[in-house]
Amino acid sequence: MNRIYILFVSLCSSFTIAQSTGYTEVQLDSLFQVENTDLGEVLIRVNQPIFQQKADKMVFNVENSTLSDGSTVLEVLGRAPGILVSQDGELSLRGKNGVSVMINGKLSMLSSKELANLLRSTNSSLVKNIEIIANPSAKYDATGNAGIINIVLKKNVVEGLNGTAYSSGGRGRKNRMNTGFSFNYNPNAWRVFGDYSYTFRGEEERKTFEQDFFDPKSPSTYPIRHSDQTYKTSEPLTSNNFKLGTDYQLSTKTTLGFLIDAKIGRYENKSKGDNQIYAPIETLYSSIVTDNYNQEHWYDYTYSFHGTHQFSPEGTRLDVEIDWEQSKFRSIQTQEQHPLLFSQEEHNDRRGKIPSKFRVFNGKLDLTIPLLNNQTLETGWKSTVKSNDNPSIYELKEDNQWIIDPVTTNHYAYKEQIHAAYINYKLALDHWQIQVGLRNEYTDRNIHQKTSNEEHQTDYNKLFPSASIKYETDHAHSFYASYSKRINRPSHFDLNPFRFYSDPFNYWEGNVHLKPEITHATELGYIWSKYLIGTLYFSQTKDVMTQVYRYEENQTILVKTQENLSKSYHYGATLTATINPTDFWTLSSMFNVFNNQYKGEYQETTIDSKQLAFTVNAQNSFSLLKGIKAEINGQYFSKSTIGLYKREAYFDLSLGASKAVFNEKGNIKLGITDVLKTNNFILTGTNFGSYVRQKYDLDSRVMTLSFNYNW
Repeated sequence: MNRIYILFVSLCSSFTIAQSTGYTEVQLDSLFQVENTDLGEVLIRVNQPIFQQKADKMVFNVENSTLSDGSTVLEVLGRAPGILVSQDGELSLRGKNGVSVMINGKLSMLSSKELANLLRSTNSSLVKNIEIIANPSAKYDATGNAGIINIVLKKNVVEGLNGTAYSSGGRGRKNRMNTGFSFNYNPNAWRVFGDYSYTFRGEEERKTFEQDFFDPKSPSTYPIRHSDQTYKTSEPLTSNNFKLGTDYQLSTKTTLGFLIDAKIGRYENKSKGDNQIYAPIETLYSSIVTDNYNQEHWYDYTYSFHGTHQFSPEGTRLDVEIDWEQSKFRSIQTQEQHPLLFSQEEHNDRRGKIPSKFRVFNGKLDLTIPLLNNQTLETGWKSTVKSNDNPSIYELKEDNQWIIDPVTTNHYAYKEQIHAAYINYKLALDHWQIQVGLRNEYTDRNIHQKTSNEEHQTDYNKLFPSASIKYETDHAHSFYASYSKRINRPSHFDLNPFRFYSDPFNYWEGNVHLKPEITHATELGYIWSKYLIGTLYFSQTKDVMTQVYRYEENQTILVKTQENLSKSYHYGATLTATINPTDFWTLSSMFNVFNNQYKGEYQETTIDSKQLAFTVNAQNSFSLLKGIKAEINGQYFSKSTIGLYKREAYFDLSLGASKAVFNEKGNIKLGITDVLKTNNFILTGTNFGSYVRQKYDLDSRVMTLSFNYNW
């Protein structure tokens, strides 16, 4: 006899009834559970809307989106309201950089580059929903001055043996494929679960770079040099992800669990480029064809233990989590130069070996204590210890011999400890919800450049207050306000002063002197039932980290790095609406208008950069006849600032359709992303003796056919 559960969701007026057929659990803020009833082989399921706007977060229900199947998590994030993904995979929220990413509530410690590779190699079929939290409480880590993105993976809690198998194939300029399965065995008190996924993502991009170089002593004069670069890249990525875990209910009060998570991947970047140098600007000075090959391998293993103990029926509860993560990253770079025109500048072939070992320990305790009169006290402790060892070796080819380049070779060792304690108080009255919290974080960081025998040590202790208040009327109207202080620490990659060459004329260099950003963020909002939410927000950031370019004189090389500016201001408004024009059509739309302003001094230049911008997102969902569903997603991003530079406006239109098969245990989906091929990345900017225009013709138009089956 199958047991079913009925869950009523107060926010979206929908419900789910599921038996043991492999559907995932429901985790919502407001639930009313009725008595279990035996109904035999009955299955009724009403899906949640794809987007749900709540007072404290936006929820993107990925599992209900036709367009999300067969994609990577990074591609799905690019279609989420308010999230922008750069050409390098970096994330921004509502036009602001400095986003923290959590996976199942656990903060990722990877650099933006490593995180982008992880998200590119993770199948979106494993994701239940994505929570976009703009102003988190003191219970969350204070890191991430733009907010937090929490990626919630699917978790099956239905009794018995069940699971899901899925496969997809797609084609853009190159082929793509995802396949995998998950299983869950939950007979009674003991639960075993796991999944495996294989991803192959072929990708081809076309890049065009234009650069003008000015005399630093007379930057307003005519350019003294101009360069044109065109590249065509092939970037295949292959990954194998494994997960195996178990939960055991020792008693009605105590549950223990253990999880092993492994990720093994390989990424290649093969590019051929044509480089034209003009000096003076009317005269062709140099013409070089370059062949670049970059191969990356990574192995990431995480071992997690968690436990929960319920002290009393009133809800006093202790949660314990211990994580140990170790990863190895290996990159091999090769650059060959083929001069087509004699040049006074010598460009040697170059190769680099960049291994990296990264280790992270996390320990966390959370105690929840219900008090009298609808009051709750939350308190806890978290410690994070991480290290990175990165001995990079670069070599130049001279007279057919490889010799070590002492300028770029560097052995970099990084250690950081963060210890945090927090207290959070909640009060729920008839019409009021009040929350006040305080978090203390102590940071100790040590950087050792072993090649030059230089050490950089810093430590600091900071308090992070937060508060929120919400008032609900009797007529479906709500008002809320929130405040939080946040921090954005530079990653080990941002601090590493080694050079990462993309070609002979461009390289990235870390900055060991970067300081953390401190942000004060405030938000005011209004909610009308499930239909409308309006928000006003403002934040001020001190020591804002921003990407800058500088020109190395007499070398025709553009260096990309990060610097701290004095401050930045970010303010705007969002309006989110959900309507049902017909019985079969649901429209969720979001309009966001914002202004980013950056102020500071750099290289004896006063900076005051600002840009008013807006974004529009419209998600159309259609429930048609005979189990057929369709989606139309449109996004428009106006011209906006990214630090000191401007990103040109772009538009994205994606279409999808799905059909339930095999008594609704299976689903076939067809999706096309960026139908009009208008989602390109164009960056322009002038500063510090150079003008830059970079265009990335992304491999964004992809057709994908996928199949899922629940057993």
